[in-house]
Amino acid sequence: MRISKKKVITALDIGTTKICAIISAINEDGELEVRGIGSTPSEGLSRGIVKNIEKASESIKKALEKAELNAEMKAQNIYAGIAGDHIRSFNAIGRISIPDSKDNESTEITREDVKQVLNSAKRTIEFEKGHDNLEIIHAIPQYYEVDNETDIFNPVNMNGYYLTAHVHVVLADSNALRNLRKCIELAGYHEHAAVLEPIASSFSVLDDNERKLGCILLDIGSGTTDISVFFNESIRFSNVKAVGGDNVTSDLYIVLRTTPYYAEELKIKHGNALPETISEDEMVTLEGIGGRVESKQPLRKVSEIIEPRMREILDVAYRTVFSNFKQNMITAGLVLTGGTALLHNADKLAEEIFNMPVKIGYPDLKRLQGATAELNSPIFATSVGLLYYALEELEEERPVTDGKTKTYKRNFKDSFKSVFKKITDYV
Repeated sequence: MRISKKKVITALDIGTTKICAIISAINEDGELEVRGIGSTPSEGLSRGIVKNIEKASESIKKALEKAELNAEMKAQNIYAGIAGDHIRSFNAIGRISIPDSKDNESTEITREDVKQVLNSAKRTIEFEKGHDNLEIIHAIPQYYEVDNETDIFNPVNMNGYYLTAHVHVVLADSNALRNLRKCIELAGYHEHAAVLEPIASSFSVLDDNERKLGCILLDIGSGTTDISVFFNESIRFSNVKAVGGDNVTSDLYIVLRTTPYYAEELKIKHGNALPETISEDEMVTLEGIGGRVESKQPLRKVSEIIEPRMREILDVAYRTVFSNFKQNMITAGLVLTGGTALLHNADKLAEEIFNMPVKIGYPDLKRLQGATAELNSPIFATSVGLLYYALEELEEERPVTDGKTKTYKRNFKDSFKSVFKKITDYV
């Protein structure tokens, strides 16, 4: 069956250690069907930043070509996940008076009014000093106010004199974005949109209750730790720290005098964030560097190297969140995702530091069709989330005649209700 380009969605998670591409298509039932997955080691990138364009573009090309080979179709509408400590996020406020409102008579709010108030919020950020080299990649409505009425999610068709928008604005370094786009172009493809990774991950691992009641999402990847906070169905905070699982690996190969490759394997197979849970009798064999002889070390010693670094990462996240929020706003708790979330007892250590319930965030695959078993891991939280994000943005509408007027109805199942839908509704 031939699929139109508009119905093909490609997720491209460009990480520090791996690049993952997923090609999917919107099927006749309006569901996302995974057609092909491609994953390759990442080269030329560090902590979300391109360091070698040729190597990075070659890695991207390999991942996309693998996905295309498995899918038997071309990658289209590429949504690229981005991270890095060049990301800046702010909560902005825009305010406009409703045109044609008179002293004694209010006016109905239109979609055009909503666009204007969102642009007003974006301008307050763009014109701030120090933002000259930054580019807005997201302007996400949190809620609106109409005159004195607050906590409004959809002001269209309401009457009022003034409209205020509270907006979460995400900016990225212009050069970092250009370099990323250039890598994709040199690989022979075109980026449709850049999406902040914690926003993408939230689409796959958070449910409606977590967004409403207050939740922290902590996505610990290889090069970065992505932090976001959700409350009352809106994103209230996002931040990216240039520290992650690679720092754990680095500590291991430096202290244990082994190779980076073996240190990574050691972390994946035997890594534990709580040394006290390991017997003192357990031993592990360490590979020597440059042909040197192997050595044996207590497994608890390995954990004693891992634990302080993990504690540091989680402490940084804790301070970042609670310098901006009161703890009683986070009713649902913390969701820990990303590859480093698979480290044994990482969730237990997070519970100790954050003093709240913690769960490991596996991507919700129930809304995907096709061969999805490979994606059942926190490693793919961003990749799967990019698909869901794209589906919201690329939804197609078909005309339906109700006898007198022409309305529009989605031609796929609206199974994923999210506050982010407001982006495509009003912007």
